[in-house]
Amino acid sequence: MGELAYYASTYEEARAQFRQRATDRGGILTALSVNQQQGLFIDTALWQGSSDTLLIHVSGVHGVEAYPGSAVQCAFLDQWNPNQLGDCSLLLIHCVNPFGMRYLRRWNAHNVDLNRNFLDQFAELPANPMYSKLNDFLNPKQERQLNGFTWQALRKLLRYRFSALQQAIAQGQYSNPEGLFYGGNQLSTEASLLLEFFRQHLSHYTRIRGIDFHTGLGKFGQSSFYLEPDFSFTQHQQAESLLNTSAIYGEPGKRQSYRIQGSLIAGLKRFYHSQDFLMLTQEIGTIGPIRILQALREENYCYYHKINSQPQTAQRLKQVFCLDEPEWKETAVRAGVQSLLRLIETVG
Repeated sequence: MGELAYYASTYEEARAQFRQRATDRGGILTALSVNQQQGLFIDTALWQGSSDTLLIHVSGVHGVEAYPGSAVQCAFLDQWNPNQLGDCSLLLIHCVNPFGMRYLRRWNAHNVDLNRNFLDQFAELPANPMYSKLNDFLNPKQERQLNGFTWQALRKLLRYRFSALQQAIAQGQYSNPEGLFYGGNQLSTEASLLLEFFRQHLSHYTRIRGIDFHTGLGKFGQSSFYLEPDFSFTQHQQAESLLNTSAIYGEPGKRQSYRIQGSLIAGLKRFYHSQDFLMLTQEIGTIGPIRILQALREENYCYYHKINSQPQTAQRLKQVFCLDEPEWKETAVRAGVQSLLRLIETVG
């Protein structure tokens, strides 16, 4: 099959394809029920080895990004022979945010950015004063405020440095439940389900390696790897050796980088706090941060204030994170599969 054939048109189609391929390859399937009545599930497939090493691949933390993420996992399953795994275990997590995938949102049903929701506690939520200064621009409440986005963005860029803006917007905020990049005020259903699944089935592993697959950040079609700054310099070197590529520390001050709080990787790192844990974010670049922000802003406005127009803005948002261009789609799948195969080859 060509890479384009792995792109599903709906959440239901993607889920069925993943489950069938995982079953055909002998994976142990588990469906974590986010909303059983609506048919929304996080699906996991586990190939259990005899060693203490666990490999993890995650897709769809940001719902609409699950379309390329699911395509990567399905293409991988078609190419991969489980005998290549050796005595390691492999876990594929398919579509962490099924609501977002089905309804073409980056956030879940409660507008929570799941990659900002894995905090260690919610009693004292992180502050983001800079975001508050940008709130009216990021989260307009009147349609006329959507006009002149480029001019508004330019004014912000002239007033603040790009890296400062990027950091303030994308690091996560916990004050505006209807705003962009909202991390929530409690652990989400999705995060709770995943952490409980790890507690019940995967807590005994002592060596963990993984990739969390995303799209958006970076240049068109470019695959980049990011390592959260809580990892040590030695782990940074290990990460680069692991995937035979450079890895960028996700921290403020870099044009294509920022530090986030409450990420899925941070949550798993905390879960495996005393173990040998190393996990990277893979990003496939799309259209650039300014245009991405514009699409997120318009979709979020319509979701709350102009619901009749939300389906159109949601479709446009999908085009931002899953470009409707064959070259990009093929590149994303090849890069994702190559990295996962490399992970298995290196560790196994």
